[in-house]
Amino acid sequence: MKLSCRLFYHSALYPIILLLINALSLVYGQGVVMHKDDPALPRQARYAADVAGYVLIHSDALKNKPIRPPVDSITLLPYWPQTREGLSQRGGIACQLDDDPDLEVVYVIGESIYAWNCDGSDVSGWPVPLQFGADGAPSFGDIDSDGIGEIVVGTRLSGTGNEGILVALERDGTPVNGFPVTLWGGAARTAVLCNLDADPALEIILAERSWPEGKVFVYQGDGSIMTGWPQHLDHVPGSGAAVGDITGDSVPEIVAESYLSIYAFDLQGNLLSGFPYTPGSNRVFSYSTPVLADLDDDGCREIIAGDHSNNSGYGMIHVIRNDGTAFPGWPKITSNWVYAPVAVADFDMDGDPEIASGDQMASTIPWCHIYVWEADGTYLSGWPSPYIWPVNCQIIVADLDGDRFPELVWDDNSEDGWYHAYNHDGTPLNGWPLAVQGSTFFMNPATGDFNADGTLDLTGGGIDAAHQTTSIHLWTTNIPYRPEKAFLPVLQYNVQHTGVFRFPEWYLAALFTADNFQPQVNQPVHFTDLSAGTVTGWSWHFEGGLPEYSMEQNPVVIYPEPGLFEVTLIVNNIMASDTLTWKKGIQVHPVTGINPLFDEEDDPARFYVRNRSLVVPSGSVNGRFVLTIYSMDSRALVRKELNAAQGSDIIIPLQGIGPQVCLICIARGICSRCRKLMMME
Repeated sequence: MKLSCRLFYHSALYPIILLLINALSLVYGQGVVMHKDDPALPRQARYAADVAGYVLIHSDALKNKPIRPPVDSITLLPYWPQTREGLSQRGGIACQLDDDPDLEVVYVIGESIYAWNCDGSDVSGWPVPLQFGADGAPSFGDIDSDGIGEIVVGTRLSGTGNEGILVALERDGTPVNGFPVTLWGGAARTAVLCNLDADPALEIILAERSWPEGKVFVYQGDGSIMTGWPQHLDHVPGSGAAVGDITGDSVPEIVAESYLSIYAFDLQGNLLSGFPYTPGSNRVFSYSTPVLADLDDDGCREIIAGDHSNNSGYGMIHVIRNDGTAFPGWPKITSNWVYAPVAVADFDMDGDPEIASGDQMASTIPWCHIYVWEADGTYLSGWPSPYIWPVNCQIIVADLDGDRFPELVWDDNSEDGWYHAYNHDGTPLNGWPLAVQGSTFFMNPATGDFNADGTLDLTGGGIDAAHQTTSIHLWTTNIPYRPEKAFLPVLQYNVQHTGVFRFPEWYLAALFTADNFQPQVNQPVHFTDLSAGTVTGWSWHFEGGLPEYSMEQNPVVIYPEPGLFEVTLIVNNIMASDTLTWKKGIQVHPVTGINPLFDEEDDPARFYVRNRSLVVPSGSVNGRFVLTIYSMDSRALVRKELNAAQGSDIIIPLQGIGPQVCLICIARGICSRCRKLMMME
């Protein structure tokens, strides 16, 4: 596998393949690559240059933009938005900075860190001024083993970005002992917090840049550098790191990204075999921080990241194994450049993860897409989206409307201020887009239950580049907060920003199948539960069936009458439930056939119980058949394969079956006959 990848990227065939891919990209995108200092670059188009200063821009960038009417069906809380001087990137977090049950909202704006209560008031001790600004989100976790979380932010000097400070603050805004720390270079994007050693404190993992060099550092909770670090990169980083176990040994690895390559290190700083991974000729990584997810359920997570060409207008999503080889079915081409981290979630609630990403190109008309793929690289039904505005943020994934499926939320990088939301099937979510003051350019939203009332809340922001201000919004809804459906509630999955996808703790996905979707009347149908997650209870409803209700995991049902019937399964555990309904999923047909199971004059009432035994009278059944006795909660109490002989009754002992109503079924092939009998003492 590794050999084939090397041949693909370095053989004489690669230029030919690249030309073909470039030709295909022209079908989808009409962008040109320009340098940010090119005087011909249209200044009214909103864009972000890549790590090397290049921009993908559409030829329509001088055209007028359409005007969209505002739609906002979600309630903005009183005293919001909060507007402050300075610009912000990558959004904020909600975390616990005091002793009340509410979470506080934290953002970096300009050269300050702000923290607000849900009522819009400043948290005591905040805001805190910084020496430099940040192009990443704040992180939150216990870095000093005191049992209380701290705020961590990596900063860098505006302009060159080659100088920076690492800041760690207690809940009251005072510095953590050992901080601030002067960095080797400027901090790239968002710091990651993760426990990498035997003590309970979290370490700080930070990619740093000093053009044209890059390094990855690991800092401990006292500001010192962990043994084995830093490690060199082959170019400056434009993204943060991801930290999690990718080898299946329960020990985390550190995955970092330079402009040219992806690296995977063990905790001692050793490079894993097969790395660095390079995306190919004229292909580079900018701001798509890696995400780690186990896509094939083998116990090892894959590395997923987006790239772009540095001389043409298309991007790719790469999925990489822990040995540096490509995952089967990948990479996949996108029409335009990919800047955002991908989003991995179970969008269709089938128990398997899917991958979503948006692409971006500076344009004044919608010219980009949201893509959602199955793990094998095929599109999830309903995707990709129609043309949309550019996407620079990681897609947020949470239940926004109270149904059984999560929705997708992303930014809108036109000049206007919007967050968009779509259902899992690719249709727009009712009541959206959500309006903000300013543009959502690089402003990641976040979801959760911030005010501890059991309902869903959202935060996000808009920047006004002309006036150099940022407005932070906090909304609430009447939708119950479903943590088991919040696959990606905040940038890089959690407030430590580890970039690791895992199914939520109380995740449930109801799913089932049947051995026959078109049975004949009274033919037993065996239902099999395929639900994902930790299920502790099952509740079935079989419209038109016997039994009509069951709490068995895998019940057996008969249908006495022909027709179309609905089946519903509710699975639950102590924290969550999930419901799946098959609308008219079982088509029951009248009994037909030229080889009848029973004699024409047979009366099923002739089946009877005598002396604790079931008696099937001689002559009432033809040939070989299967006899099954079910309890009314669908458990098979007796199952026997029998052969009807002329002149002899068939007698089946019933010892061990207590007094109850049972269902007796005699079947051969698709023919069956069932009836209820009362078992007596």
